[in-house]
Amino acid sequence: MRVAVIANSKAAGVSAALDGVCRALQELGAELLFPAVSGEFPAADTDEVLLQSDVAVALGGDGTIIHTAKRAANCGRAVLGINCGHLGFMAGLELDELSQLSALIEGRYTEELRMVLDVTVERGEENRRFTALNEVVISRGSLSRMIELNIRNHDEPVVTYHADGVIVATPTGSTAYSLSAGGPIIDPALDALLMTPICPHSLFTRSMIFHRDASLSVTSPSADHEEIFLTADSEEGMRITGQDKIVIVRSSMMARLIKIKPVSFYGVINQKLMNRR
Repeated sequence: MRVAVIANSKAAGVSAALDGVCRALQELGAELLFPAVSGEFPAADTDEVLLQSDVAVALGGDGTIIHTAKRAANCGRAVLGINCGHLGFMAGLELDELSQLSALIEGRYTEELRMVLDVTVERGEENRRFTALNEVVISRGSLSRMIELNIRNHDEPVVTYHADGVIVATPTGSTAYSLSAGGPIIDPALDALLMTPICPHSLFTRSMIFHRDASLSVTSPSADHEEIFLTADSEEGMRITGQDKIVIVRSSMMARLIKIKPVSFYGVINQKLMNRR
């Protein structure tokens, strides 16, 4: 089996963990493929390496695993995340569970399909596109005041927020920023879009859940005189203008996460989140 090993060597603890993971995989007979060592993450040839592999292993925290899962999904590959970070909600194994890598090589695993969002910023004839496995965030700059955000679904008005911003998340992302902003947890087996306002100036504003075929659009007249930014999975983004229209839909692409341990989504919640009280 050819295994693409994707590691963010800049993250704390990853370099030390990489040797142990590679040794364990090689002892099991795996052929390891690595992106070029460039000092940058991700390396420029990551997609090429993924296409040459059968599966991918991502070492790092949730950010590394999310990024690798999106790249792998675009290449039609599944990803096993190995947690080298703090929470590791997206990881399939911890560093003290490397003995279970034999299940990967022998094909004794299942795959969880996770929704991905396609995001388009329409700006005249110059459109920018992003993908998100966790969430898209439209929010004010650090020195800006509260902003106005107009939300539509298939061009039908839904709500106008006066807030610090809004989060549109997948079920996977419902346990991330949206949860911190007061949003609900959604089972990732469901296909739905979750919208959660950030610090809304209202007594009754709550999160909203949309059908998987929703086409959400966000505009903001506040962007003409306030700093407003869009970010996708906290790794890429742009400044928004008052003329921009942000369109968010479910992608036809699905991320494939490898699951080795017989732990349910709710078991992971109890293990990873409940202990953080």
